[in-house]
Amino acid sequence: GINAEYGKQWYQRRVREQWYQRRVRGDPVQYGLVEEVGQITDSIEALSAKLNESIERLRNLERNKKALEEDIAVKTNSLNIDQSQCLRLRKTLVWRSYRPATMFLASSVSSRHEPLIF
Repeated sequence: GINAEYGKQWYQRRVREQWYQRRVRGDPVQYGLVEEVGQITDSIEALSAKLNESIERLRNLERNKKALEEDIAVKTNSLNIDQSQCLRLRKTLVWRSYRPATMFLASSVSSRHEPLIF
């Protein structure tokens, strides 16, 4: 009867109130999920900052690599010029062995020259 109907309405109202209270104030699972979303957001921001820093470092490394490659190209060209043009010239030169500084004086007594070493 009436008591059963009243009990059923009371129970439904109570369930709705509990559901509403959980929606308004949340429950531990919801708080845990919200906290986890915040941690994930912080991690994404930190990783994005590291990514941007790494990209900048990569650009610097690429600039340094390009400068080194240009320097190597200039030096390679210089070596090629040296080998193709200067080496031929060096081969035609006559190299004499080094002698210490000597001075030859003509002697009035003899016809031979005697070295004077300084």
